[in-house]
Amino acid sequence: MTTLLDITKFLNNIAARELTVRDIEGRVEIGPQTESEQTKTTVNRILVATYPSAKAVTKASQDKANLLITHRPLFPYALDRLYGFDLIRVRLLTKNYISACTVGSAWVSAHGGLSDVLVETLGLTKVRDFRTCGTYSETVPLGRVCEPPGVMNQSGFVNYVAGKMELESVVFAGDLDDELGPILVSAGDLIDLPEITEAKRQDLETIVTGELSPEIRTIAVEEGINTIELGAFFSEEPGMKRLRYLLSLEFPELKIDFVDSPPISKSLRPYSQDMA
Repeated sequence: MTTLLDITKFLNNIAARELTVRDIEGRVEIGPQTESEQTKTTVNRILVATYPSAKAVTKASQDKANLLITHRPLFPYALDRLYGFDLIRVRLLTKNYISACTVGSAWVSAHGGLSDVLVETLGLTKVRDFRTCGTYSETVPLGRVCEPPGVMNQSGFVNYVAGKMELESVVFAGDLDDELGPILVSAGDLIDLPEITEAKRQDLETIVTGELSPEIRTIAVEEGINTIELGAFFSEEPGMKRLRYLLSLEFPELKIDFVDSPPISKSLRPYSQDMA
């Protein structure tokens, strides 16, 4: 019999609390909170997803899973009330006795976690960890500094990245003619001003990540750093699939599924009369 406590202890082991950044902790968001309560909660089936979307919550309900594990949390910040989309998801989870757990930012930094798996997916060679300030530790390895995959400029690297990730497009900012040097790879959307400052100090001129805010993207370019954004969830999906695999190895008696979290937005070229 596998309990919720068994699962949370395993997650804490592979993505330790000390690796947390931006206060985004791994935790049980919906379900028993104490160890004694979690010990009494049996887990029979798990659904893993990057984001706890309506699609993921509905699939967990339909599949009769009783634990949903995600990277991004249901509640990224404290709420004093539930309404709208949040309320619908919570009602569906609690009605079907489904616990919800987030692995948080520690899974980005962890050995074998989101950033490492993204490096593998891109076919890059890691040179060293890229460390930044942590929530509970002085520094944590949020990203990985990698060698270029060959002699090329930024334009060639954009095509390389899109091909490896099987993406139709990526968001690039900077100078496409710049020669490619060491690359900072960090999954998700956690790159902020401290990381840009440290990347500049280390003479890193290219960052591959999931998403950047417009302000951080602008600052990076002003500092001479080229950025490549894969889009919401794309940089995290490979690492969450790896998490599903690790869970299946640790708990072979459980049925563990994965559901993808594709963004619903697409980049389109507007129709022009001149093209008619």
